[in-house]
Amino acid sequence: ERIKKVNEVEILIISNKFDFTTDYITHELHKLGISYVRINRDEFSSYGIKLSLSNEELYIKISGNKFIITNENLKSVYFRAPTFLRDLYAPSDPENQLFKSQWASFIRNLIIFENALWINHPVNTYKAENKLFQLKVAKEIGFKIPFTLVSNDGDLLGLDDKNKYVIKTLDAGLFKIGNKEAFIYTNIVKGSELTNNSNLRLLPVVIQEYLYPKLDIRATVVGNKVWAVKILKQGKSIEGDWRRTKKEELEFISVDLPHDINLLCVTLVKKLGLNFGAIDLAYYDSEYFFLEVNP
Repeated sequence: ERIKKVNEVEILIISNKFDFTTDYITHELHKLGISYVRINRDEFSSYGIKLSLSNEELYIKISGNKFIITNENLKSVYFRAPTFLRDLYAPSDPENQLFKSQWASFIRNLIIFENALWINHPVNTYKAENKLFQLKVAKEIGFKIPFTLVSNDGDLLGLDDKNKYVIKTLDAGLFKIGNKEAFIYTNIVKGSELTNNSNLRLLPVVIQEYLYPKLDIRATVVGNKVWAVKILKQGKSIEGDWRRTKKEELEFISVDLPHDINLLCVTLVKKLGLNFGAIDLAYYDSEYFFLEVNP
């Protein structure tokens, strides 16, 4: 196979071939004339790689093009959808399990490129993905957070049977069913559904106070900058998990957050060791509540 010239890489993007956000970013990088390489997690086996620890250089061969990544030239690593760090569901055969585990380890080991700006660093991402840790840090810096319990025993909860509560998974609720991926949304339940539920014993779940009526806000933090939008359906706030709403019915409208809330968003992302964070807030009873952050 004929190899073209070696391209020195300034930006490494780790994504997948169906990520349209990455498509947009690479289009903009191309227009700006910035050298980058995109590697897709679902196409790893089609690449040729060689990582030399003696000089800390990574060579990547993609469709006859050769790229070189060094600590001297690499400026940034954009790590999209980093939940690949965990085994979300076990593949059916040992070969696929080995494939997934070894490529995941390869990505983790790219932290040898310490001079680059990581968005976000895998070690910090792994820590920041923990929902209870997020809530703890958010509370410590001054955010209001919903009343939160984690339990697998309805008898221990002490909930009001008639009140509504929010129930969510402790970790990302992603599954593979046949050839499709499934996702568990946040659900609204009555206290009686939890206190009288023997199935709750099977696993711990997050139970929070039900904030309603509330306005959903997504605040995207990059460094010291915050871009916030309110999320509506046909001009109105949404009860429960807005992700259940059809995309064509959703409205994302730019909003200016109060200065102190902006500062809390930036502080939280920095406290978690991140350079990027998509923060979910709920505006309820004239207060801003922190719900979670997606690294």
